[in-house]
Amino acid sequence: MFKKIQILFFIVFFTSSFASFSQDSIPISPNLKEENRLKFQDHFFKALAQKSIYNYRIAIENLEKCNELKPKDVSVLFELSKNYLMMKRFFEAQVYAKQALAIDPDNYWVLKHLSKVYIAASNIKAAIQIHEKIAKQNLKERETLVYLYFQNNQLEKSKSIIAALEKEQQLTPRLVRFKNQFIKIKSGNLVVNSERLQGLMQSFESDKSFDTLRKILTLSATSDNAILLSYSKQGLELYPAQAFVYLMNAKAHNQNKNYNKAIEQLTNGIDFVIDNTKLEANFYDELAVSYSGLGNEKEAKKNKNKALALRKNK
Repeated sequence: MFKKIQILFFIVFFTSSFASFSQDSIPISPNLKEENRLKFQDHFFKALAQKSIYNYRIAIENLEKCNELKPKDVSVLFELSKNYLMMKRFFEAQVYAKQALAIDPDNYWVLKHLSKVYIAASNIKAAIQIHEKIAKQNLKERETLVYLYFQNNQLEKSKSIIAALEKEQQLTPRLVRFKNQFIKIKSGNLVVNSERLQGLMQSFESDKSFDTLRKILTLSATSDNAILLSYSKQGLELYPAQAFVYLMNAKAHNQNKNYNKAIEQLTNGIDFVIDNTKLEANFYDELAVSYSGLGNEKEAKKNKNKALALRKNK
């Protein structure tokens, strides 16, 4: 009888112990965090080494492993962006830089890098927005803003910074040459372009020709967004089957940050693109701008890739 009681006791003891262990699952090894930290360091330094010998693809593979081990690490996102820039994959470079800035919005080095990405991608307007933030942190960066404003036809802002630097006796020899050689030339060109635009608009009032409208839209796209918006609206009424007019109207809306309206116009207008690969690619580029403005990076990348594919197969 005593033996039976002993057996019953041991059965109850081991059953309850096993149930308790099962509920807690297998305990995490105390060395697991340390193991992941070492793995992270190993992949990160491998990535730096591979980047130094221009193996950007392998560097990115190692950084992606770092990203899995430690998500939302600014250093990893920054390095991913730098590697994609070296591969001239500007969209991915922008995405990772923006992710890093979402975590650390005032990171000086990431801001400088993103400005560099935009300049490499010929997106001067976006580069200016970033570089204005940089210049607030480092006044010496105002010099770069002079050139960016100049490229974006914002001559008065460019002149204003030069005047401020001159007053502070901070003009570099390069800026002195720039002031003397180019500002005057650019001023003359702007006057010529303005006069040409005015002449074209007067002609359009009488002839309403599509050729004149195309010239107005092309010229105003880089100089006067208000004119671009106004005349592209007129163009949609007069030439509702001309894809180019939809594209330019969408460009004007994008510049005004009216991204949904731009998408609507681009979606309507692309149906009128016939046997014109360059124009079709421009539509997808503009759609990428719209979706990026709305924060939909997935759709932005999708449309950017369509544009790249069209140009590649041309």
